This record gives sequence, structure tokens and C-alpha cells, in this order.
Amino acid sequence: MLYFSMLEIRRKVFHLLAISLWLIPLLTLQRKVMLFLFLVVIALNLLVVFKVGINRFKALYNFVFYLERERNIEKPSIQALWANVGIFLSFLLFGSLCASAGVVLLAVGDAFAGLVGMIMGRTRIFGKSLEGFFAFFLSSFLALLLLLDVKRALIVSFFGAIVELLPLKLDDNFLVPLCGSLICFLL
Repeated sequence: MLYFSMLEIRRKVFHLLAISLWLIPLLTLQRKVMLFLFLVVIALNLLVVFKVGINRFKALYNFVFYLERERNIEKPSIQALWANVGIFLSFLLFGSLCASAGVVLLAVGDAFAGLVGMIMGRTRIFGKSLEGFFAFFLSSFLALLLLLDVKRALIVSFFGAIVELLPLKLDDNFLVPLCGSLICFLL
């Protein structure tokens, strides 16, 4: 059965663009500036999750709700918070280059896995599609070639696709950049 949701498509496109923006500061700014930037972004993200100023910043919240899934309405932007915390920890533990690899996995791989899985996914594994798994692997591998050598890009994208596929308890927006950055660091 073909599952095709305009909400999910706009979420994945926004996901791809917004998370990719982390690459610019990660690859250009000094560590102290990055620490400050992460703290500001996570603090602002927490304000949105807890709906601080919802009446004062209606346009912002309307945009957030436009992109939010029904199950996350009570804590809007919670998955963005998980992503930002995962990228932040990746940066702290593994440095800018490996954190950037984690960002690529989350931005590119996850977005393409979702889009391909939604539009073409037929073969289900752990509630996700095998087609989405291959889309994650291939898209992140190609994007990682801009940062890493072929061998590292291949291994990091494969393990990122595995983490995305597995039904783990923690949010994949947290785990994918963290695990991908760890693999990059270990290689």
C-alpha cells in the first residue's frame, strides 16, 4: 500500500534543509563559538517544546505546528530537540568533522529514507521499509563523499542506515548523528 502524506513530505524536506544548516558552523566556526551556538539553539528549542510565549510568537508556533505530527503536538519540536542534542553531543565527544558526518546522516539519509520509504516502500522490516534503508545508505554515502574518504563514507553510511532501521527505544534523531559520529571517530 502506498502511503503518501503531504505533511510527511514537507517535514522531510524541512528536515533535510534545516539540519544541513549545522554543517556551515560545524565546519567553519571555532569550538567556543560552536559551544555558545549549541547552547542558544538548544535553549530556544526547549522554549518551543514547552510552548513558552505561544501567544506572543504566534507566527513561529503556527510554522512549528504546520510541520508537526499529531502525536507531538503536546511537545512541539521535540524531535528537533533530540536532533540538536545528538549533534551537540557528537560535537563534544568526536569533534567537528565527525559531528558533520552525523549531521549528513541525519539530514540527508533520514530525509531520503523517509521520502523513498513513503513513496516506494513495499518490503517492511521493523516497521520501516527496505527501500528506505537503501535510500538512506546510498544518499548519505554520496553526501559523505564530500567530507570523508570512500571507505569511511561507506562504513559510516551503512551503520547510520542500520541505526535508522532498528526499532530502538531512543529517538533516531538523537541516535543517528551520535552513532554515525562515533563510527566516524573510530575509523
